[in-house]
Amino acid sequence: MDNLTAAVIGIGEMGRNHARIYAEMPDVRLVAVADSDADKLAQITRTWGVSAYDDYAKMLCREKPHLVSVCVPTSVHLRIASTCLLMGCHVLVEKPITSTLEAAQLLIDLAEQHNCILAVGHIERCNPIVSAVKRHIDNGDLGTIYRISTRRVGPSPQRVRDVGVTLDLLTHDLDVARYLLQSEPVTYHAEILQAKHGNYDDAVTAIVRFENDVIGCFEADWLSSAKERTLVITGEEGVITADYLSQTAVIAFAPGEQVEIGVPYEEPLLVELRSFAAAVRGESRPAATGEDGLKALAMATRILEVGAKNGR
Repeated sequence: MDNLTAAVIGIGEMGRNHARIYAEMPDVRLVAVADSDADKLAQITRTWGVSAYDDYAKMLCREKPHLVSVCVPTSVHLRIASTCLLMGCHVLVEKPITSTLEAAQLLIDLAEQHNCILAVGHIERCNPIVSAVKRHIDNGDLGTIYRISTRRVGPSPQRVRDVGVTLDLLTHDLDVARYLLQSEPVTYHAEILQAKHGNYDDAVTAIVRFENDVIGCFEADWLSSAKERTLVITGEEGVITADYLSQTAVIAFAPGEQVEIGVPYEEPLLVELRSFAAAVRGESRPAATGEDGLKALAMATRILEVGAKNGR
């Protein structure tokens, strides 16, 4: 399967990036996009010269793409991704995988039944910063890991569609924690705040203990005036501090003794889609599987449940 064909359903900001990268990949050919917005479709057609559809099911029937990126609101992930899987397409669905654990399991089961790859867009796994941190952890440079701390905050998005900040932002860091630690969560404490977006949470602070006794401290909000994306790993031999925005990371082995970690940049989405294509060819696993997406969603769901109880 050397010449893979790809399509994108949903061409908002993220979907346009998927289309751009597929169009530029040497071993993948972008053949179509689907969206309900005629102006967006016209723009993509002009830019990439591919077929455009306002009906994704019709697109799937006519184009029969090998790969499909599903970049639509979370509430319709199940309906659209399941249609793709039923038609034999390999699917990468943006995170969170679905709105509910039951729906996520349905997608995983459907992919297995139809022998299709189901990948989830936990893109931070493909971030060079995270890859660099993982190398140091796996090499034992920090010794025993004690704590992982993350902060992912910033101004409110222009529009909150169908999920709050826990599902929208915190799932990034929950997945990164599982990926780096290779351990599963066992206990939770959480506080959530609904301040600006009706029934949706727009601030969350969570503490999670993992099976290997690492403590995870996670913070995300849509309330801060300045954007911040940081990751701190504390171990017995040193501390790694990484900044996603500046694409820098340092490791401190003693007070005043810091070493900058070299991080050669590569676009995370390109890495993610390349791994998706490789998985379809049977060369490797996708960067994040359906099971990974389910586990990140399970963590976020539990945090929301615990936070809701604490807020009473």
